[in-house]
Parts: sequence; structure tokens; C-alpha cells
Amino acid sequence: MKQQIAAAILAASMAGGVGTGVVAHQLGSDDPNETPTATPSTTATKPAPDKTKPAPVKTTAAPQPAALQPVSSLKIFAGMVGPVRVGMTKTQAFATGYLNKDVERTACGTVDHLVWKDAYKETLDIYTLDDGQVSSIGVRAPGPTTRSGLQVGSTFKAVKDVLGPERLPEEMGYGQTGMLVNEGDSWIGFLFDAAPDAMTDATQVSFIEVTRGNPPGLMRDGC
Repeated sequence: MKQQIAAAILAASMAGGVGTGVVAHQLGSDDPNETPTATPSTTATKPAPDKTKPAPVKTTAAPQPAALQPVSSLKIFAGMVGPVRVGMTKTQAFATGYLNKDVERTACGTVDHLVWKDAYKETLDIYTLDDGQVSSIGVRAPGPTTRSGLQVGSTFKAVKDVLGPERLPEEMGYGQTGMLVNEGDSWIGFLFDAAPDAMTDATQVSFIEVTRGNPPGLMRDGC
């Protein structure tokens, strides 16, 4: 009976334009061992490739170093002047932008690991170890100041007032006097060109040195 109904529907479907595969799939067969006929698959049409130009890749410019401060704006801290700190490696100190590296010192026949740039070298000096690590920074002219305003040219009285009575002047050799102060293992030393017994309140600071670990020796040589 099913075959007669299917034949009738098939005839009607053919007349109406319905595909035979759809009918066979819907009705099936009386034989349970017969494999159903699969519905034909349709392949979707791929859209045409987008020919629009890709958006340009955004790039970020490398950050520019901050403008260098004038020498008169630099601050003196225990173990540090401006951004240059005692204990920095040669690479770290050079990266601050305030120093040149591997500069030949013609008069001495040596090459300095680090030298302050021209705008600073008349006021500041820098000493390094054999590997270029910063070991000492010196201030030899007015300009850079401590947080309390002390600088080369400040009086002995001004230094005493800031450091307090517990800091006493010391003999530094060559008939000179020093006053030293530390913050932890970092130091500032103030040098006066007078022997301790010749000091007066008006005697002026002639040199300032900052170190780390060892107290400042407050001595410089020509080479």
C-alpha cells in the first residue's frame, strides 16, 4: 500500500517539479535493511575576496630622552649628583645623557671611561673603577646645590648650621679641612682650603665630593 501511495506522490511531485531525492528521503522504504538515499548537498558560493587595502600598521616612536638640566639646577645628594649615582655601571651612567664615554685624556695619555658633557665638565668631575663603574663625583665650582642650599662657595658657618654640632671638621691633608656627612652608606664631603686651626666662620667650601661605601677623601690629582 505504501508503494502505491509513494508512486502517486512521486507522479504528482514530478508534475509539480519536486525532486525525487526529497520524496525518497521523506517516505523511506518498507525494507528495514535498505539504506536511505542521502539528500543531495548544495555547496555555498564563496564570497569574492575583499580587495580593500589592509589598514596601515601603527608604529610607536621611541621615547625621547628628557631635556638635560642646566648645571645650576642639578642637586647634590649623598652618593649622587643630578641623575648620576655612584655605583652606576658605565652603561647606566652613559644612558643618563649627561656623560660621554671612552674619552682620551691627551695630557695624561689615558682614556677616561666617563666624562661629563661640555656644559658640565667645568663644574663637575667623575671617577670610575677599572670596569667603568662610577666611584666618585666631584663638584668644583658654584652651581649644583644640596637640598639645604649648600654649594661650592658656601661658608663654614653655613655648613655647620646644616650639619649640626655633632659633625666636626677633620684634617684632610695638605693643610686642608673636611666635613663629612652620610645617609646610610652614601656620603657627601665638604672641603675647605684651610687647616682646622685656621678655620673661621667665613672660610668657604672649595670642593664637594660624593661617594658610596667609603667616605670621601676630598682629594683630586691632575691625572
